[in-house]
Amino acid sequence: MLSILLAIGIIALDQLTKWLVLTRMVELSEIPVIPGFFSLQFVYNPGASFGMLKGQIWLFVIVAVGAVGAMLYFLREPENRRGLVGWSLGLLMGGSIGNLIDRIRFREVVDFLLFYWRDYYFPNFNVADMAINVGVGLLILHLVLTGEKSRHEKV
Repeated sequence: MLSILLAIGIIALDQLTKWLVLTRMVELSEIPVIPGFFSLQFVYNPGASFGMLKGQIWLFVIVAVGAVGAMLYFLREPENRRGLVGWSLGLLMGGSIGNLIDRIRFREVVDFLLFYWRDYYFPNFNVADMAINVGVGLLILHLVLTGEKSRHEKV
């Protein structure tokens, strides 16, 4: 249940922040928050991470629906609802659904967080992207930690 509530919270926060950007900014406009480091800059991303696979909307929709279905399947097992796995699946589901909503509504994803330093700009991203990345990180951490336990138990 924690995973589902976390996913709903991520979806709500993601859609709220995107709504704020859509109703208060013009595409490509920028609001410096920390000059020289962080700005809000509204862009549409027609691709995946870093703009890869531009225009492949149905591929993204199919992958997102399949991934959410797989996560719901894994959540049937009680051990996947707790700890790092539960948090990870909630974050991954929320982020996937948040970006899926954009792909269905706009055929692109609304991105608005821009970090930069001097001439280096990290690609714009959004709350859903952050949730997906943290979710993957937690899942990797879980695998590393449980992998260590499994190796020690076998010795």
